Amino acid sequence: MERLSRVGGTVVKTRLEPIEGAWNSFIVEFPSYPRQRRGDLDALQKIVFLCDASEKSAPELCFAFFGPQILLHPVPGGEASERTEGARLIFVYAAEIPADFKASLELFQDRYNAPVLVAQRTNVQKSAQHVLEFLQGAAIPGRPAPAPHAAAGPEALGATLETAPAPLPTDVALWEGELPQVVLEHGGEHGEVVVATVEIQDYRAEYACRYVLQNYKENINRDRMAHMVSLSPGYFSNLFRVETGMSFSDYLIQIRIDNAKRLLRRFDLSVEEVSKECGFNSLAHFSRTFKDRCGVPPLKFRKTPNHESPNHESPNHESPNHESPSHDPHGQKEMGQAG
Repeated sequence: MERLSRVGGTVVKTRLEPIEGAWNSFIVEFPSYPRQRRGDLDALQKIVFLCDASEKSAPELCFAFFGPQILLHPVPGGEASERTEGARLIFVYAAEIPADFKASLELFQDRYNAPVLVAQRTNVQKSAQHVLEFLQGAAIPGRPAPAPHAAAGPEALGATLETAPAPLPTDVALWEGELPQVVLEHGGEHGEVVVATVEIQDYRAEYACRYVLQNYKENINRDRMAHMVSLSPGYFSNLFRVETGMSFSDYLIQIRIDNAKRLLRRFDLSVEEVSKECGFNSLAHFSRTFKDRCGVPPLKFRKTPNHESPNHESPNHESPNHESPSHDPHGQKEMGQAG
C-alpha cells in the first residue's frame, strides 16, 4: 500500500509495507531556528530521527542531512522521555523498505505523538530540505509559521506539513533550455575542478540559475536572490550549494567571466564596455577577477589568438558561449542573454 503526502509543495510517496529490524533513534535540535513555544517556555525546535540499525554512521547522516549547527542526542532504545517530548515530527530514513514497516511507523507515532516523514535514498536530501524549511517557516518572508504537530494518524503528515511552494516572480526573463555546465577551476577545497550540477532538484535553486544566466549583467547578489525566492540569505546559500555543488557567488562570477571571454573576442567593444556588459561594477574589479579566474588579464586574453584559459570550454558540451537561435527573438541569442 502507498500513501501520498504533500510536503513543501512536493508529493512524497510513503510506502507502508511492514519492515523488520531495530532502529537507531536520535533527537535532533535546531538552536539556530525560531524557537517553539511550549507552555510558558521558548524551547528549541526538535525532531526525532530514525534510521535502520545497520547504518554504521547514523550521527554523520544527521549532520549531512540537516547541517552542522544541530544538537544531537541519542535516544536509548527509542523510548519516549522528557527529551523527546515536543518533537515536531519523526524523520525516518529508510534506505530500503523492509517488511513490517507499517507496524513500526504506528509504534513510533504512538510513542512520540508526532507525524512521520519517510525518506529513501533517492529523495532524502530533498526531504531534509523540506523539513528545514518547515522548521524555519516563521522566518520565511510571507510564509506563516507551521502549525503545531498533530496527533498521529493517517493524515497527520499532510495536515501538519502542508505548505504551498514559495511564489516566484513571474515578471522577469529567465534562461530557457537545458542548464549549461559551469566549470570552476581550482574551486574545490583542495584546488580541484568543480562542475556545477545541471540536474537540480529544488525549484528555487533552478530558478536562481536561470535568472543568473539571463540577467548576469544586472546588479545581482545573494541577498537579492534569496529575497526573490522567499528564503533567508543563509538558508538560500546552503540550499544553492547543496543543489549545484558550488556557492551562489562562484556560480554568478563564473557565468559573468564566461560571457566576458566571449565578448572579448569582439573588437567592437572596449575592455571597459565588456566589464559593464557582464555586470562588473568597475574595470579594476573586472580585471582582477578575470585574471584570478583565467590566469591572464582581459587585454592579454583578447590579444592572444585561441588563448587556452584555465576555464577553456571543450567543444563537446554546452557552455555559456552556446548559441540557441531557436529561442532568440532577434535570431542571435546567446547563453546568458537568453530569454
